[in-house]
Amino acid sequence: MIDYNQIKEILRAGIWNDLRTFFVDLENGDPRPDEQENITEFISHKFTSPLISSNDIEDTDNETMTLSSIVTMTVSFTCYADSKTNALNLAYKLRNWFNFKGYDYLKENNIVVASIEAMTDRTSFLETGYDHRAGFDVILRTSDVLKRDIEIVETVELNNTEIGE
Repeated sequence: MIDYNQIKEILRAGIWNDLRTFFVDLENGDPRPDEQENITEFISHKFTSPLISSNDIEDTDNETMTLSSIVTMTVSFTCYADSKTNALNLAYKLRNWFNFKGYDYLKENNIVVASIEAMTDRTSFLETGYDHRAGFDVILRTSDVLKRDIEIVETVELNNTEIGE
C-alpha cells in the first residue's frame, strides 16, 4: 500500500542531507521556518495528482492473490527565498537533485523520477510585499503491492456427492 507520509519523509531526508534546506508541507499545516533565525530559504511540496495511473499485474498462487502496480504521481515543489533570484537558484538546485544527485537515493527507496516539468516563477504579491517563489512539478513512479488470502475450497457437494479430498 502506498504511504504518502513515507514518500514525503524520504524526500525530506534526501533533500535535507544533500541541500541542507528545510522541506515543509505548508498546505498541511506545517509552519514556515522561522525568519527570526535567519532561515530565508525553504521548500514546500504538494501532491497535486497523488495517483495518475497504475499498471496492474495480478498473480495468484494456491493461497494468496497479489496485485502489483507501478503507480505514477505528480508532486509540485515550490522554493521560497528572500529574493526572486535566490528562489530561482534554489529551485534550480532542487531540480538538479531530482535529475541527478538524488537519483540513486530515490531508487534505493523505490521511487523513480519519470519526468521533471518546466521551472516557473511562482512569486505572489502579499499585502506588504512579495513572497518570492519558484518551482516545478515532478512526476514520480513507485511500486505498490497488495495481497489478500484466497479461501481454498477443498471439497464441493454436487448431487449429494462430495467431490474433492
